Amino acid sequence: MEIFFVLITIGFLLLHLYLYHGQSKSIALDNDLSDKLPFVSVIVAGRNEEKNIAACIDSLSKIHYPKDKLQIMLVNDKSTDNTLTLMLEATSGLNQFDVMTSRDIIHNNLRGKANAIDSAIEICKGEIIMMTDADCIVQPSWVLNTVKYFNKDVSMVCGFTLISSSNSLFAKLQCLDWIYLLTLASSSCGLDKIMSCIGNNLAFTKKAYDHVGGYRAIGFSVTEDLALMRKINEIKDSRIVYPVSFESLVMTEPCLTIKELSSQKRRWFRGGTGVNGLGYVTGFELYTASVLLILGYFFISFKLWIILSSLILLSMFLLMSRTALRLKTSQLFSLFPLFAAYLAVYGLLLPISFVFGRKIDWKGRKF
Repeated sequence: MEIFFVLITIGFLLLHLYLYHGQSKSIALDNDLSDKLPFVSVIVAGRNEEKNIAACIDSLSKIHYPKDKLQIMLVNDKSTDNTLTLMLEATSGLNQFDVMTSRDIIHNNLRGKANAIDSAIEICKGEIIMMTDADCIVQPSWVLNTVKYFNKDVSMVCGFTLISSSNSLFAKLQCLDWIYLLTLASSSCGLDKIMSCIGNNLAFTKKAYDHVGGYRAIGFSVTEDLALMRKINEIKDSRIVYPVSFESLVMTEPCLTIKELSSQKRRWFRGGTGVNGLGYVTGFELYTASVLLILGYFFISFKLWIILSSLILLSMFLLMSRTALRLKTSQLFSLFPLFAAYLAVYGLLLPISFVFGRKIDWKGRKF
């Protein structure tokens, strides 16, 4: 057993060194743009978001981008609360906003959020399409800083989203979790081996979306953003980039309960199946590292357990720290030991929970 855990730790270290190299490439991305700014359509699909939509719209109204080149489309995704009413009220007199309701389903692949987004893309004006969610807050610099990464061979730009941590310990642990997981995603993009993205901070060209046939040409997925990313990644002579940029950072609300967090994680886990080789290696290493951190003490000597656990945590810390510095969230690292335990516990339990039930309830819809 000792040999197994030693090999797992060596693999974990080598993987994180490899990802560290990819992270360096994502950090070094050039974001220069010519004086000619593209027309941008921002799309926000919201379902039963009456608690969050007003704050989201307020942040969108403060975007620093030429008004004649910006369209913000709010899509009511068949809400059963006052989301649509609040969309209309909050955008009254703001000409750059368009409010619509998602069409009825016209294709089996166009269900849920994918249908809402495609409804807007079908009629939008933008050369560049940017997406965020109704429970998110964007920065004034978000659009301008993101479109600067669209060089002639770039078809998609992914951005970081973090949890609004406030004073809640649970929220702060979720924020550290997002820093780590999105760092893995950004690093994989730097290696040209994409693993994942986050749909509430995502931009792509309309040309690329049309080229792959849009969501109706992609098999239905509970993580439609990742499904689209994989299809766009197949376009020849095209790149996807994932810069580590504070200026394009988006903030979102935390899950408030363990049940809500579990549903979110299970949805991501299900959508992540079919990932590439790097993704499977990363998933295997994360799971076996969780086994070592939680259960290793019972199978190997205490001294060896401490050494191996410390090496795993150090490699995670080094990878996360550069992202945290650039995103100005280093203050959360006082909670790093607690976060490591949090990550190990859910990392151990999540695959097991998925085996005993694959149904997912998200935003009042079951998948």
